[in-house]
Amino acid sequence: MYHVKDDIRARRSSELLYQGLLAMLQEKDFSKVSISDISRVSTVGRATFYRNFDELADILWWKCDQDFSEVLTSFVRSEPTLERQDELLLYVLRYWMGHSKDLETLMQVGRLDIIYNCFVDNAGIVLDYLHGRGIKMSTRNYTYFISVRAGFFVGMMRAWMENGKHESAEEVARIVSEQHGEVMSAGVIV
Repeated sequence: MYHVKDDIRARRSSELLYQGLLAMLQEKDFSKVSISDISRVSTVGRATFYRNFDELADILWWKCDQDFSEVLTSFVRSEPTLERQDELLLYVLRYWMGHSKDLETLMQVGRLDIIYNCFVDNAGIVLDYLHGRGIKMSTRNYTYFISVRAGFFVGMMRAWMENGKHESAEEVARIVSEQHGEVMSAGVIV
């Protein structure tokens, strides 16, 4: 788990550690990277590493969590009109297409679970906003609602990256919408 304090020094040290990890992943497999490697490359001491993180994967978890918090908070602050069904999807896709290195790193090291869990952990940011606008959702169905969307997001971004990242956010949203429509009109539940 990570324990990064909400202050400039802790965030800066954590970002340096993240950049150090990315640099090491250019040279070694994740399983072969050590905390000493990252400390050396990032110039952040081991004591600082252990003050903020328990293990190397926690750096990835922290960065992904920060990214999801940033995009969803930014969406809410943009005061969306919610006139288009795909408004949130487009916003999130545009953000992640600009920050795809973070997702690619997680995929490279086989940690899709971190993407999924960070999505789930931060989904409340948007749901609280929707609730404040009078859009209610049964808490009974909340876990299904979020789980489906988190899994869908991971799969969609993985496909986009495997296809060479050629499609724009609008193209991906259109593809997803068309496929959803085709499945629904066929009466197929997958």
